[in-house]
Amino acid sequence: MITRVIFALVCCLLAVSFSLVAHTQTPQAARGVIRLKVKYKSSEVTKELPRKRFFLINGSIDQNKSLVEQIKQTPLMSRECYYRNHGASDALIKWLNENDCESVYCRAIEEKYTGGREAVPEFKAAYDQALGELKAPAIARRWLPNYLAPEIRDGFYTAKQQTISNLVKQAETATGKPVMSIMTDRKGTAYLTDIDPGVYTISNLVGSETNKSSILWVCEREVKATDLTIAMKRPFILSNEKDPKVKCEVIERPLPVCGAR
Repeated sequence: MITRVIFALVCCLLAVSFSLVAHTQTPQAARGVIRLKVKYKSSEVTKELPRKRFFLINGSIDQNKSLVEQIKQTPLMSRECYYRNHGASDALIKWLNENDCESVYCRAIEEKYTGGREAVPEFKAAYDQALGELKAPAIARRWLPNYLAPEIRDGFYTAKQQTISNLVKQAETATGKPVMSIMTDRKGTAYLTDIDPGVYTISNLVGSETNKSSILWVCEREVKATDLTIAMKRPFILSNEKDPKVKCEVIERPLPVCGAR
């Protein structure tokens, strides 16, 4: 009797062990990874495109035909024209251009920009007002953006984000799938991870400004199950130069000339 009990227990333990082994050896659902590398050629120099957001939309370009046409036809004023239309000074526009800023929040406002030879008139006026209320110079400079008119502070960025948000909603309504997004780093690289295998449309949705032009990408990419190690070796390169190996429509437009003050 005891022997039978021990034998039964051993069988149960073996069954549980086999079950656990089978469970741990069952592969997880395979996912895809895209290493995105974005660059552009200006004159004879090739540069990376830093700090620009790209979007991954479910479905091919053909399946997203209506959305793609909407993306291509969506107008967006250039940064310089926006700020000039809102009365910004040359000094402020220069400050924004130096770091490719879309709002005053993108970089710290140093003391030299609130007074002296390099002062930005909008910053000086806001700083003087802030200092009168807050008394401490360092605190006044930190809170300076709150004393700027909304159009000067972040109006261009807000308008651009609203345009992008509308296009994302249109994409999600049409596909029934969430849109993923990622921003390139300072070297123009970004990683889209944990992707369901399939065919996708990749786009920046609105043209990204360079020194001389605005570049809009609408590309198609088949995503297969892979890991980051393989993706690192096989980047998906977006460029304004034609590449027959990449299914992309690239729309490059010269930036408009805006009236100087």
